[in-house]
Amino acid sequence: MRRFFPGLFLVCTSALGAGAPGRVAAQRPELAPAVREYLAVSAPVVALTHVRVIDGTGAPPRDDQTIVLRDGRIEAAGARASITIPPDAQVIELAGHTVIPGLVGLHEHTWLGGIRTFTPMTHAPLLYLAAGVTTALTAGSMMPYHELGLKRAIDAGTLPGPRLHVTGPYLTGFGGAGSSMRVVTSAEEARRVVDYWAAEGATWLKVMNGPGATVRAVVAAAQKRNLRVTGHLCSVTFAEAAKLGVQLLQHGFITASEYVPGKQPDVCPRENQRAQADVDPGSAAVQASIAQLAVSGAAVVSTLGVYESFVPERARLDTAALAMLTPELRAEIESNHAKLAGSGFVVPPRLIERMMQWERAFVAAGGLLGAGSDPWGTGFLPGWGNLRNYELLLEAGFTAPEAVRIMTQNGARILGEEGERGSVEPGLRADLVVLRGDPAADPSHIYRTVLVFRDGYGYDPAKLRDAVRGKLGGS
Repeated sequence: MRRFFPGLFLVCTSALGAGAPGRVAAQRPELAPAVREYLAVSAPVVALTHVRVIDGTGAPPRDDQTIVLRDGRIEAAGARASITIPPDAQVIELAGHTVIPGLVGLHEHTWLGGIRTFTPMTHAPLLYLAAGVTTALTAGSMMPYHELGLKRAIDAGTLPGPRLHVTGPYLTGFGGAGSSMRVVTSAEEARRVVDYWAAEGATWLKVMNGPGATVRAVVAAAQKRNLRVTGHLCSVTFAEAAKLGVQLLQHGFITASEYVPGKQPDVCPRENQRAQADVDPGSAAVQASIAQLAVSGAAVVSTLGVYESFVPERARLDTAALAMLTPELRAEIESNHAKLAGSGFVVPPRLIERMMQWERAFVAAGGLLGAGSDPWGTGFLPGWGNLRNYELLLEAGFTAPEAVRIMTQNGARILGEEGERGSVEPGLRADLVVLRGDPAADPSHIYRTVLVFRDGYGYDPAKLRDAVRGKLGGS
């Protein structure tokens, strides 16, 4: 039997599914009928043949490869001539296509910052999955119970989306009346807050600025509950945060306040970002700090794309992404974009270049760099933002295999899941993205997602996006 899917040619063997039900129940999660509607491939055994592979390890692309998936895991991967295709496999011919590992997003949200009406985005998981994001860390939440509810639904197989790691609410050491963040001012308070969110299901915590004492208290409390800490920091430098035990530093160079002249302890310098734009990442002092950070054990998240959206000379709106929004939210975002040049938060173009240079130097020094999107009301939306990051990593000077590794295997390492996902290797989870074309030859091909496998189920990105179209930002 032969069937056509958009951009794909599938050959289904007559033995498809033989003896599968018991294996599927034991090896991969069951999906509700409403979720199965988004699938293009659901067979327990699948063979992807004649495909180019960028495997997430940093190795060069390999042509004419075959990947065998069984019960949600990668059973075999290698040159076509070396792989025996099981007789019960659904065979998908992929000449002219590229497979990469599922993306691991490390700064994701299910809400948009910078908009007048704060609205949780229940549809955000569908857009992440449609873009190939199969695992995501929510880096701080204004509505943590909303994200925990989404995680439970995804884990139960009643909602399509990436595997979520939830940080819970923002924690800070600064704040006053009306603050939307949880202000933590003592070690005892940190213990109570961390214990509470650990019991509620958070696996990471995010510190959004604060004095060193707050960061130290949160890290100490988190360690006792086997939780990890990420931070968007400025009052505390990267070097200080690493010494205090923060494991994941968000945004990179733009928040690394140690480079600002006159930096005072526990104070975020005024005009920090404009001052950063005048710092030379190639200077001996900055290079020394990068080398020290690289061996500290703290990883860094690249979020080049969201900051680019605040650069009038570079910012752009993706009409395909805007089509996902409610008419009201789309109008607000288009207005934000039109007023960008006159707004108070504009990133100088040279600061993006500095960020790129710093990230290249960090990786060259042996540092562990991941990537995330940080959706925002500039039109920088879930999924699309992750893919834009790929293009910007290439612009920064990384090769295609290096950029894929940053966005996949490195992310899995940072989350402590390298042995489960993040690369195209036998034994790992079958989290894969099928792209039409070759993103190494043409970076724009990263947007040509035609299949997204999560735990061996192949989702149709077009169906996922059609379900969201015109609804994102609505109730």
